[in-house]
Amino acid sequence: MDLPDCGCLLCDPPTDPAAWDARDHRIAENIREYDWHVNGVAGGDLPGDWSYSIGLWHTLRSPEVSFFGIPAQTGMRIVNVLADRIREGRPLEPDQRRDDVLGGGFAVAIRPVHPSWYHDFFGAGVDFYQRPPLPITQMFWPDQQGRFPWDDGVEESCRAAQPLLWIAREESSGPWVDEDPSHGWPFPTSLPFHEVLASPEVVSGDARVARATRSHSGQWHFHAEGHTADRLERTTLGHILAHHPDTRAIAWLTAGGQAVRDPDGSWPER
Repeated sequence: MDLPDCGCLLCDPPTDPAAWDARDHRIAENIREYDWHVNGVAGGDLPGDWSYSIGLWHTLRSPEVSFFGIPAQTGMRIVNVLADRIREGRPLEPDQRRDDVLGGGFAVAIRPVHPSWYHDFFGAGVDFYQRPPLPITQMFWPDQQGRFPWDDGVEESCRAAQPLLWIAREESSGPWVDEDPSHGWPFPTSLPFHEVLASPEVVSGDARVARATRSHSGQWHFHAEGHTADRLERTTLGHILAHHPDTRAIAWLTAGGQAVRDPDGSWPER
């Protein structure tokens, strides 16, 4: 039986080696070795972190899995648990409830993610797969009474921490979506909740950004002085701007470019 199409970097590698950045190589290596890769993203000013798989479609032709509102390190482990279950022959199904992930008698709910959210939360996956199809699902966790965010009486912490991504972005509201994300926003091609990579000291605010780069796919990387690229953490562009307001001076930086802070502490002009 013919498998559905997969246009990822492994199945359809680009002829230009520059199209692969360090992130793409790391993801590909994990998929080759473990069958999938899991991204964890610090939510910054959003209601919570999120985690998601990359590689389930390539390896198993299963939709990818995302998980919101739980600290990234824990969320990544939970995504791995569900991915293991899928590999064992227990596939995802639309509007599924399953009790083989969390334990303790708590079920999770599975719903599809509307493609209008892909670039907001799953940029590394979009870059890796290059083109459709890229089915992504969202795994929801319940409150202490087993209620999900759409259920009457659900605890507010459960509702607020998990966006309802099966609803198109233009029809959504609340803390996970900015009604006018471009208003007053200096970066012309990226939005506040777009995933970026940064030195740990930059994420925490303990060190200033000394160098900024953009991969050929457009992802931002923010480096502290003397920091190496192999220790970058994931966060959001909004988090970086909130902790390093002067980075608005390099909002002009285009894909494949680099900006290095001048000795006097200022950023170069365009």
